[in-house]
Amino acid sequence: MKKILLIEDRKERQQLFMNATNIDLGRYDDILENAVDKKYDEIFDKLKNDSFDFENYSIIISHKSAFDKDNSVIIEKLKSYCNTHKKPLVFFSGGIDENYYNKSEYEFVLINSKTFYSQNITLFLEAYKDENENILILPYGKKWKLNIALNVLEELNKFLQENSEDDIDYDDFTQAVDIHLLGEIDFEYKVAKNEYEEISKSQIEELKTKLYHYIKMSAIYE
Repeated sequence: MKKILLIEDRKERQQLFMNATNIDLGRYDDILENAVDKKYDEIFDKLKNDSFDFENYSIIISHKSAFDKDNSVIIEKLKSYCNTHKKPLVFFSGGIDENYYNKSEYEFVLINSKTFYSQNITLFLEAYKDENENILILPYGKKWKLNIALNVLEELNKFLQENSEDDIDYDDFTQAVDIHLLGEIDFEYKVAKNEYEEISKSQIEELKTKLYHYIKMSAIYE
């Protein structure tokens, strides 16, 4: 089984989080390459010199600002590598306020450090051991499908409160509401835009009602 690569430039930061949650990453040495200290220095040097080879890793995880003055360049190298090789990529940072997930080219997650270094990482690693991994466990936890639905419902409610027009620009809607995440859970939905790249408020209301019922039934059977 290939390992997960975790790149962390500050061992002390990681240890503070692990002490707070009572998690021992050392228990997962068989599946996790925890690149801190000398291992971090080695990987950083190879990334700078374009001599890195991540073939033996199935998932790449890194602190989003782990690479000093070379940070932006190396971040783009990691994105390009994961896009070419279709490997999931996760960036975590204390400066990330909201979870972000995209899989248009490859699986990509942005997540806050506190959320990443929570019990979610244990759940994710245990699922990986069982060959049932899903990187959405990192931002959304064990009940990731239900949590995604709840988050989207909250965004829908906020959007409807702030927009009273009957005709709504589709791009404005999708920028405010992460409806693409609904494609990752067992929920069928369709929001069709018209020839003017608009959707109706009634469509959004209908989606909200269907999502509410999905959440209600999911909560019953969880």
